Amino acid sequence: MIEQCIKKRTLSKDHSSLKLSFPPLSLNNSDKNLSNNLKLINNQTSSKTLSNKQKFNLKQFENEVSKLNFCPIGSNANISGNYDNYLSTTLTHIVKMRNIKFDYALESPLIYENLPEKELENLSLSNKKILVLDLDETLIHADFNEEFKNNENIKYDAKLSFYSDEYTSNTVKDDDNESMITDDDSKDYSNEKILNTVGIFLRPGVKQFLEEVSKYFEVGIFTASVPEYADAAINYLDPDKKYIKFRLYRNNCINVGNLLRVKNLKIFKNIPLKKIILVDNNMYSFTPQLNNGILINSFFNDKNDNELSNVLSYLINYIIPSDDVRKINEEFFGFQKIVDDMIINVL
Repeated sequence: MIEQCIKKRTLSKDHSSLKLSFPPLSLNNSDKNLSNNLKLINNQTSSKTLSNKQKFNLKQFENEVSKLNFCPIGSNANISGNYDNYLSTTLTHIVKMRNIKFDYALESPLIYENLPEKELENLSLSNKKILVLDLDETLIHADFNEEFKNNENIKYDAKLSFYSDEYTSNTVKDDDNESMITDDDSKDYSNEKILNTVGIFLRPGVKQFLEEVSKYFEVGIFTASVPEYADAAINYLDPDKKYIKFRLYRNNCINVGNLLRVKNLKIFKNIPLKKIILVDNNMYSFTPQLNNGILINSFFNDKNDNELSNVLSYLINYIIPSDDVRKINEEFFGFQKIVDDMIINVL
């Protein structure tokens, strides 16, 4: 099933930056090698660093994940006019994940690599609520597939460059004289790092949105992308580091069978869930805490998009005055009720 899902994702026209959202998998290996490629996070962690209880919990997590029998759909399906279909399908899949204890996955030390401990500690001392924002297709769209590169009627809002261990189709040549925005030009990279570039589109009003929400929330980014690319994008959106207080990346997500990455908000230790909001275009991201999520349509390059304006209005008028963001979200979106009703029907 997992191999079939991977093939489907490889062959489908999914614009959601899969190259950065999922690790590369070889489909030409033997079954044994493929199985090794699909090791879950507990198998990637040295057993010497884990207690018996942690190893047991991670094994339980892996066992439940191994029972999954569906193919996730790409967030490129989450577009205006298809919202209900996307929501219905993804929530059906989330029902199938109801027995997975995502808190067990937090036992893995890998989840905490690059975790901004000092910044998160400061969050716990703040009276403000925490606004967690996804990056790709929520705030920007990065054209890694170069779908719009040669379209004379569509121009990128910016070009980003970043150093990475991986090649992309956008590797920068030495004679490339276009103006680039790098994640940090002062870093000393060895020849092992490759300079890549990608054109991006900014969601309409994104910079104004960040400026406004930072007045009321502690704002941060939680992305399923790699740090090298994500930092370049975030530094472009907030070059003076005035608005975005923390950054979490791919390894901070929970890897579910190398097909899904979910964002367990309990990674924000000592911060009550009633204070945390996650805005994301990928419904699967909300799986551990459905009532903490605001599902936003995926953005690619629509200059008439007004989703951020709508989200801002909701945040200011309903989330800020609330004592518990989960209760308000459930009243408006009812994600948990939908899932509960689906479970009853299944049983």
